[in-house]
Amino acid sequence: MLFNVEHDHESVIEGYLIPDGFSEEASILVTRDDGTAIVFPCEQPRPAVVESRRHATGMVGFRIDESRMPDLASQRRLVIQDAKTGLLIYRRPPVDKPVPLKLLRLELNIVPMLKFDAYCGRQFQYAISAVERFGHETTLQAFHLNAETSVYISGRLLLRNYEDFLDKGFKVIADIPDPYYEMACRLFILKRLAKGPVTFLGDRDRLILTPAAEHFAEINLEDEKAIKRALKKAPDKVKSVLISPITRQFVCTYPEQRVTRRDVAPAISTLSRFVVVGHGGYHAHFQEAVGELLSLPPMDIPIIPRHSVLEELAERLREMPIAELMLEEDLIFDHYVRQAFAPRAAPRGAPQQ
Repeated sequence: MLFNVEHDHESVIEGYLIPDGFSEEASILVTRDDGTAIVFPCEQPRPAVVESRRHATGMVGFRIDESRMPDLASQRRLVIQDAKTGLLIYRRPPVDKPVPLKLLRLELNIVPMLKFDAYCGRQFQYAISAVERFGHETTLQAFHLNAETSVYISGRLLLRNYEDFLDKGFKVIADIPDPYYEMACRLFILKRLAKGPVTFLGDRDRLILTPAAEHFAEINLEDEKAIKRALKKAPDKVKSVLISPITRQFVCTYPEQRVTRRDVAPAISTLSRFVVVGHGGYHAHFQEAVGELLSLPPMDIPIIPRHSVLEELAERLREMPIAELMLEEDLIFDHYVRQAFAPRAAPRGAPQQ
């Protein structure tokens, strides 16, 4: 999906929305400050879109003016979305002083930090979370919103595909999970996926994870021997969703790509370009650093708490050589991250990982 607002002159807004379907009719949902909404079809022809074979009719442009919405100029918090998917196309600033940054939060957890994104995203003019659900083209479009100076993107992306944007004004933050705890989370999510849909997973994720979900469907995650057997007997397409997923996000360009020890150094080099890095359970440091970056109260920034059941599973995984082998690159990567954090005194009561 391609989209953009070319200008907003208060009483006139013009832009375009090119849907995924070649012959699909595009429409936008415009929401006023009071919450009422109107659907407008995209009726402005864009011949170049037809010439480039992006859409059958080229009817993908939209123009909103006071003849269609008489109170348009007075709508300070107006929001424009794709009527079909709800994808944010454009909005007037949701706060009086939006954060003047282009920021990517690289999601490295299988379980997304949705409350964190909801809170931080409200501080930016444009925001999109769990962007990997919308596919590569839509993700690129979000990065290409050149007219916007306040942009918040979060997602479990393969960063190598978007690394060029780090040279085009984007700052990156990430909270790096403990590798064993992340493996525990993935096994837990695979068990849930075997029973039914997991709402925060996109279509591509479900396709990739389904074989692994089927493999672990009947495995008791409290049975250490059963977990060991399942990990050892897992076919390659199952193992691929568990093998060093953190390192892979830094260096791979497609989901099936494998990593080796040689990839750890490039991953660390890329991490060195981030403006804020959190690690494991040290939430206070991450909250304080993000709060300072965004000029927000640190304690208002939501963080996902660690769950005791998953911590217990992570401890069981630490004792399994097969789990260590599968996480080899992530464990080396994690070692160097820990070394970087070592000079900072951990607060009393912080988890010793």
